[in-house]
Amino acid sequence: MRWHVRAGAENAQRMKLFILAVGACLLLAGCEGNFPKDPERTLEKAKQDQLVVGYSENPPWVVKGDTAPTGIEPDLVRAFASSIGARVRWQNDTEQKLFEDLEEKKVHLVIAGITQKTPWKKKVALTRPYLKQGKEKHVMAAIRGENAFIVALERFLHAQEPQLKQTLGHETDR
Repeated sequence: MRWHVRAGAENAQRMKLFILAVGACLLLAGCEGNFPKDPERTLEKAKQDQLVVGYSENPPWVVKGDTAPTGIEPDLVRAFASSIGARVRWQNDTEQKLFEDLEEKKVHLVIAGITQKTPWKKKVALTRPYLKQGKEKHVMAAIRGENAFIVALERFLHAQEPQLKQTLGHETDR
């Protein structure tokens, strides 16, 4: 008799797991298949039109030029934009104003030799560090929640790591 009770309890447990699995499958099937999400369609907008990049001078990371910035980060941004088929529209301003514009979704990305220690880290999205120089971990700032854009950018930056280390020489340490 005990065997029948135990078998019945095991069957009930299996049935619960089966129902949970079916329910989870139905929930996932009801979700859109485009993950990670980009509520503001930043990656799509950049690909279809232009990538709006705010920059503030901070040599050698960003150097203000006559028509466009130069330096390590602008070169990375140009290469990233090229990899996704986007044009870059540059916007120069103070870091304060650029981060405000980023919060208001007026720019897609901010570069300025930013490190993980930025006080804006709770208000905007930061990429994972793409380079460590001494104790400083360098990041770029993007619109919070634009995960498809951030993932594409981080994959690109990760692929550039060997070249960055070679370019900057022994100063880097990741």
